[in-house]
Amino acid sequence: MPLGRLPGTIGTSHGPAGTSIICLMAREADVIVIGAGHNGLVCAGYLAKAGLNVLVLERSSRIGGACVTEELVPGYRFSTFAYGAHGPGPKICRDLEIPEDAFKITPKDLACFMPFPDGDHIMLWMDPQRTAADLDRFGPGEAEGYLAYGRFIGSCIDLTREWFLSPPMSHSQLYEKYAGTYRAATLETMLTRSIWDVLCDFVESEKIRCCMARADDCGDPTTVGSLLAEVIESASDGVGVKNVSGALHGGMGMITAALADAARRYGAEIRTECPVEQIVVENGKAIGVRLESGGTVRGGLIVSNADPKRTFLRLVGADDLPDDFRAQVRRIRTRAGYMKYHAILSGVPRFTAMPPQRAGDARAVAAVRIAPSLDAYRRAWLDAQTGIPSREPVASLQLPTAYTPEMAQPGKHIFGAWIRYAPARPRDGDWEQLREPTMRNFVRLIESYAPGFTDLIEWQRLYTPADIEAETGITDASIRHVDMTLDQMLHRRPLPAWSAYRSPLDRLWMCGSGTHPCGSVTGGPGHNAAHAILDHLGLKTNHAQAN
Repeated sequence: MPLGRLPGTIGTSHGPAGTSIICLMAREADVIVIGAGHNGLVCAGYLAKAGLNVLVLERSSRIGGACVTEELVPGYRFSTFAYGAHGPGPKICRDLEIPEDAFKITPKDLACFMPFPDGDHIMLWMDPQRTAADLDRFGPGEAEGYLAYGRFIGSCIDLTREWFLSPPMSHSQLYEKYAGTYRAATLETMLTRSIWDVLCDFVESEKIRCCMARADDCGDPTTVGSLLAEVIESASDGVGVKNVSGALHGGMGMITAALADAARRYGAEIRTECPVEQIVVENGKAIGVRLESGGTVRGGLIVSNADPKRTFLRLVGADDLPDDFRAQVRRIRTRAGYMKYHAILSGVPRFTAMPPQRAGDARAVAAVRIAPSLDAYRRAWLDAQTGIPSREPVASLQLPTAYTPEMAQPGKHIFGAWIRYAPARPRDGDWEQLREPTMRNFVRLIESYAPGFTDLIEWQRLYTPADIEAETGITDASIRHVDMTLDQMLHRRPLPAWSAYRSPLDRLWMCGSGTHPCGSVTGGPGHNAAHAILDHLGLKTNHAQAN
């Protein structure tokens, strides 16, 4: 049953130059959610819909965490950090009654263009048959191998979809669940092999393998677990009730705006510019939060949408947790540091490898991947792990205005890139010193593939790992909160004994991307945490997986 609700007060004090500061004082809530990122909002929506009095406290001036749209330059709207979404999918949107027209999405015909330094290229079309026809030129059997690989990945996604919106299971539980079924072999492959090794079963061309491989949080596609990390993010099945993928008009902030509207509709309160300084603990129980403004808010339950390291090493006092648990948290790997680059361009980049008939076509370069070889992945990762920004980074490039021209001034384009990888703490110097040379090096890389790119730049900005951590609060700029390696997924995410959204402190829960099922914009962790909390409170929940 809902926890006790007590009236609260709002106090006003005066800051510098007579400015007013609104701070909460002793306000009671059934649930306090720390952080208005997408998972925090999903969790808040479910809890408020169940009748709980929910208060969401956000440190920033804007809602959304890393899933935001911002006008970084007047007249130009950027998806500042997250640039693509796997969700929230149909179940979450139906449950939270998000309108079908909440998201305007234009389908794409081309999923990705991948240029290579030798002038070759691969185009991944949304139509697999069209892609296969293009891959025939790489050798006999490559087209059919690509199609067969796609069917296998589809079977992996189908499998993960069965437990995506459920509490995490251990490897042994999963093996037992699928023992004797046709899915057993698929599960075995996901838990014991890498995405690169599986690709080698289907295609011979390293270029095709590079185009299909991923290694976002482990740096090397041959790492066991890279296959599971790739497929689990896709189990959310797209954005909105209609399960659509494509270009999202209005940018990523449209997702968190819709989630915030839903939470508020059920009665949740969301307060921005209200950073939490510490989770208040008494007798091993989380009883509230102390704000940086000095106010204290008491709550029946505290739910942290922050990453595990920030939650347990910064928001919870050192004396309130066992030393061995804090040591485990410090050992959580958050090594996959990223950078985000933004630019305003006066025209469309022209890649040397682009077929002449598509030159200058903005939609042909709406999504571009730079990952020319297996060695390129490894060198980029090794650089970052030894303390320097990757000299030849792996990167995902976006030209959103190819589909959403309204996000820029007429005739202009916005350009973005996730750059992999960069150390959270550089070996030599700091990020203020490294920002400009790192940005120049990245522009040089793009120029090598698209001569004339530099001349198109009218404005640019690089968000270093230090910037991303400062802006979003994500430790080490590890955007999935906890690196998605095999030993940090499923029942081990974020830690083996604490993977079901609970914590060693009574009444303190977790709902962020560092919990099962994964990082990225899916809403899965928020959904699962909310249902675990409602089950704990004896309130009826619906764990149905149907998307």
